[in-house]
Amino acid sequence: MSNLYWPIYKNIEKEALELSNLVHFDDSQMAVYSVKISELLIRCSVEIESISKDLYIEDGGTVPTDRDLYFDTDCLKHLEEKWLLSKKVLVLSSSNFHYKDEKNKTLKPLHKAHKRGTSGSDWKKAYQAVKHERVKSLAKGNIGNLLRALGALFILNIYFKRETFELGKDSKATIFPINCGSELFSIKIHNWSGADGNGVYQKREDFDESIYYVNWTQETGKEFQESMSNFNSHMQNLIFKHPKVLKYISENDISNYEGNLAWDVLGQQEYVSILQRSQSAVPIKGDKLEYEAKLNINSI
Repeated sequence: MSNLYWPIYKNIEKEALELSNLVHFDDSQMAVYSVKISELLIRCSVEIESISKDLYIEDGGTVPTDRDLYFDTDCLKHLEEKWLLSKKVLVLSSSNFHYKDEKNKTLKPLHKAHKRGTSGSDWKKAYQAVKHERVKSLAKGNIGNLLRALGALFILNIYFKRETFELGKDSKATIFPINCGSELFSIKIHNWSGADGNGVYQKREDFDESIYYVNWTQETGKEFQESMSNFNSHMQNLIFKHPKVLKYISENDISNYEGNLAWDVLGQQEYVSILQRSQSAVPIKGDKLEYEAKLNINSI
């Protein structure tokens, strides 16, 4: 799908940056409002309406035949259920921003964006107000609501682009561009935390807040897991053919055995010797692993 949204987002972002050269963006100025800020808020929100519908259709959403398709209660709700967008975090990182209060500096701009009325997000309520009653509601077209709407549009643009970043051996993602092309925001990325013995990805508590996560590539991950499986099979074969282990099994019921049977029966020296022989015969290919940063669509 042709990406018509990113250039428009960048234009709005540029105007917001120009505004921050005129108004000091800090904690005390979040309620500053103007006709220009209201205009930017409306433009952001119109883009959000359109891009959310395209994302919805691209992800398999269906268009109602008896009514209009709603960008929030239909599209954003669908995307929320699939991708947990309401939990995704942005950090205001422009050098023109001087926020110290964490609630202003760290945003979850799509929180409640799929809901309507008084339950909806503040920026969406502000958008509806200034769109329908500009003069009466002008104060709602303020810096705080603009930044949250702009952040919501930024996140949706990231999901629209669906980019994967190759990291090579860089499991810590030091080369990953955490601003993802923005001059205002940085995202949270879930760095590599390892996998369990079955190759299941290990999630930290901040996984759902992260727009990207680091994982090994499918090809090198598959090769590594196969080498682990071969290593374990070879090691188990050596252990359960060892005379000491065979003798112990013949004399004891091990169905409820707790602990490391091989270590306990063979002792440290022989157990380590089996590990070394297995690694020599069928080496674990950890040195072959490469990594990538993938979009967090809640698929692992």
